[in-house]
Amino acid sequence: MRKLYKVLLAAILLPVLSYAQSNYKPGYVVDLKGDTLKGFIDYREWGSNPDVIDFKTAVTDKESKRFSPSDINYFNIAGLDSYQRYVGLISMDATDKDHLGSFRDSTYKNAVVFIRILQKGKNLSLYSYTDDIKVRFYVGEAPDYMPKELIYRLYYNYGSNTVKGQNGVTVNENTYMRQLFAFANKYGILDEALQRDIERTDYTEDNIASLVSRINNISKTEYAKSNQPRGPIFNVFVGAGANIDNISTAAGSSFEAGGGKSYTSTGGMVSVGVNFFINPIVRRFQLRLEVGVAQSQFRSLYTLKVSPYIPFKASFDELSVSLAPQVLYNFYNAENFKVFASVGYVLKYYKFSNVYFGSQSQPNSATDIERNEPYYFSSSQNSVVFKAGIQIHKNWGIFAQYMASVPFTENPYWSLSSKCEQIGINYYFW
Repeated sequence: MRKLYKVLLAAILLPVLSYAQSNYKPGYVVDLKGDTLKGFIDYREWGSNPDVIDFKTAVTDKESKRFSPSDINYFNIAGLDSYQRYVGLISMDATDKDHLGSFRDSTYKNAVVFIRILQKGKNLSLYSYTDDIKVRFYVGEAPDYMPKELIYRLYYNYGSNTVKGQNGVTVNENTYMRQLFAFANKYGILDEALQRDIERTDYTEDNIASLVSRINNISKTEYAKSNQPRGPIFNVFVGAGANIDNISTAAGSSFEAGGGKSYTSTGGMVSVGVNFFINPIVRRFQLRLEVGVAQSQFRSLYTLKVSPYIPFKASFDELSVSLAPQVLYNFYNAENFKVFASVGYVLKYYKFSNVYFGSQSQPNSATDIERNEPYYFSSSQNSVVFKAGIQIHKNWGIFAQYMASVPFTENPYWSLSSKCEQIGINYYFW
């Protein structure tokens, strides 16, 4: 079984280490001359706005063309996303509360970038640009929809470079609120309700987009429909397989000195879990929460190396329940075939039964063993879990899993630790 596990793990990890899979979707680009090129665009799980995109005329093409904002004005991934070229100013001050500056930073840089189109209405268009500094929102007015940044600054006012009355405090400059007030007033829709909502809104995509939709006279129903997820945001799976539990004692322990031996058992395991997709369309990066139940046992038969030098037995059955949050990444991410790896933290709860420690030929009574429970088992422990696997035809998959060694006896005589390896199959419901 151990050889099977190693072969399976190697087969799974080999593609993972070899390459990452592209994700070409139908789309088109518009070049600087205004010409449209139809084809396929590699749609990634971009954490920041892309600097370049890969384009193929046919999805079967071996080579792709790479376009940057210096090459094209616009690109659209059919039904998924669209970006346009922006040439202009980008604010450079950080707004992360954990990395605030100690003064008001109003620096900008001139840039040529792709900005994401979030909404285009009869009055305004809304865009976003995200890099490793922060997320920014831009608004463009009809008819040319030229983007202008909605300004938000957050900084710690300290020292001589301060605003009067604001020395030593965190300052929120919500200029974007005044900008939205001006737009709402210009288009004749500023009422008490909208004014109140603007005053309370945070600088986030959902909040800003909701306000811009009202300035564009987009109804709540239309807005909700246009902002529905383009696919399920999670899926559920179940699993079953073999649990290979390697129970060993620490070198130099009294148990080992008395002749006690390690033991490896193979039992069953079942699990159920849910995957949450960061991007429901791409599904490359996922957050997983999994609950599992596994069986194992310990059967150490040996001859005592100390008096009375007789055949001895140490044994018990183990049932464990685990809770494991994980971060999962699909290195190969085709529609009907995926190769993934994950890492996480596992909390295990134990229940032990059929506990025995004594002579092989003259068994101790169960009552005596229970009353003088020799192992001092832990009720729970935590460990690190690593998993790799493949998913086939959307619904089926196989996996190999490793849980790092953890001690589970509190009596130093034993110093027993458990290291688990699991292999099995998963079924994904959607």
